[in-house]
Amino acid sequence: MYVSMTGFAVASSSHDWGTASLELSSVNHRYQEIYVRLPRELASLEPWFHQRARALFRRGKLQVRVEIAWAAESLAVALNRGVLENYYREIASARDALGVERDISLDALVNLPGVLDMPLRSALGREEASAGAMSALLDEAAKGWNEMRRREGEHLKDAINGHLEDLERHMSEIERLWLGARGAAFEAMSARIGKALEASNATVDESRLVQEIAVIADRWDISEETARMSSHIAKFRTYGEGGESEGRKLDFLVQEMNREVNTINSKVPDTGIRWAAVEAKAAIERMREQIQNLE
Repeated sequence: MYVSMTGFAVASSSHDWGTASLELSSVNHRYQEIYVRLPRELASLEPWFHQRARALFRRGKLQVRVEIAWAAESLAVALNRGVLENYYREIASARDALGVERDISLDALVNLPGVLDMPLRSALGREEASAGAMSALLDEAAKGWNEMRRREGEHLKDAINGHLEDLERHMSEIERLWLGARGAAFEAMSARIGKALEASNATVDESRLVQEIAVIADRWDISEETARMSSHIAKFRTYGEGGESEGRKLDFLVQEMNREVNTINSKVPDTGIRWAAVEAKAAIERMREQIQNLE
């Protein structure tokens, strides 16, 4: 399965206290990072949002943003008469004790802590938002967010599979060229060694010479690299068709593929094979760029 790390979704709901909207947006990132932006009244819910969001994805940078348009009645201020009366009595008592002749201003008293209260909004922050509205909004937004990421993942899958097919063609070309170049390279190396021996008038045991030539030729052999590349490509397809998005594993396989091509390029002097290796590396790099977008 291919799932993109990039996604966006918005969910909203209306209540008697106002309208709440929750936005999920994510971009590529090597690790899992979560940012939560809440209204001041819901600040206590930030750990809860982090916990819920961590279970939604494995890597990427996710931002959760909540906004609330409060209903007019929820913004109404309530006067706490009991607190106001206590303030008034205490201040009046202190004034009489000090012998100060000055009226007590109600305008000054209403600004004291606890005199004005917003009971609806505070109750919302403690109960309805934490247990009901926010949970439902997060579930709804997560559904749309995951659908968008899966759609983007399908586009990535098409692009990556196209580059993978290009890589297979280049590797087939390398194997075809190697079958012809291997014998020619062995004969050319034998001829050069023979000429060097003739020029130096040296005598060497023929069986020993054949063994040494075989050892050198083995260092040029790329059959192990091409076999491992075939295995990497098969495993790549297995991960891609699995039940989960395996961006990290695919990224690792691409690194291994690149290593095999580099080894082939360093072993073989044939110009045609080297050019095919360059094309293979280009296909691998295009795959790697797309895989960086996968979860």
